[in-house]
Amino acid sequence: MMDAEHSGKLLDRDETGKASRLEPGKRGGNRAVNGAAVIKYVILCVVYIIIFMGALLMVELIEGRKITTTEYMGLTNMGGGYVILAFFFTVILYVLAVLPLTLVVNRWLRHPLLQGVLFTGLAIWAGQFQYRSYEFFIEGYGVQPWTSWWVFGTAGILYTAANVWLTRLADRQRDV
Repeated sequence: MMDAEHSGKLLDRDETGKASRLEPGKRGGNRAVNGAAVIKYVILCVVYIIIFMGALLMVELIEGRKITTTEYMGLTNMGGGYVILAFFFTVILYVLAVLPLTLVVNRWLRHPLLQGVLFTGLAIWAGQFQYRSYEFFIEGYGVQPWTSWWVFGTAGILYTAANVWLTRLADRQRDV
């Protein structure tokens, strides 16, 4: 004879930890998504877009303006088109890479200092990647990698601070 655990029916755990059958049409109450957590990640998305767009535009304003040839398609030549492309790139990057990484980090790497090292290191790597986009113009126009590293490193620190602060705020809300 099969017990409730192994009968193949939809089960839920009650407060005592024992399995109980769910009534038809009802969902398990113990697996509910915390509203504060959802809001936290929506706010983090907005914060990330602002920070990353700011970093992209700041490096472009500092280093991209040194490049005066029409071959380079940056903020000076493309204007609003560059901003729109950067926005779409930022949103796609957040959804595909940063949000899943943030979920994993918040689950298993809770220490703020370790999160800071990880996010700042990845942001500096993104800055290096962005600096490499100037590869044909680096020597001829004196484009420096330091600007990109500092700006994106600062962006990584700001994102870490927002993540840690919002996580603590959500945890405090959950405890209330």
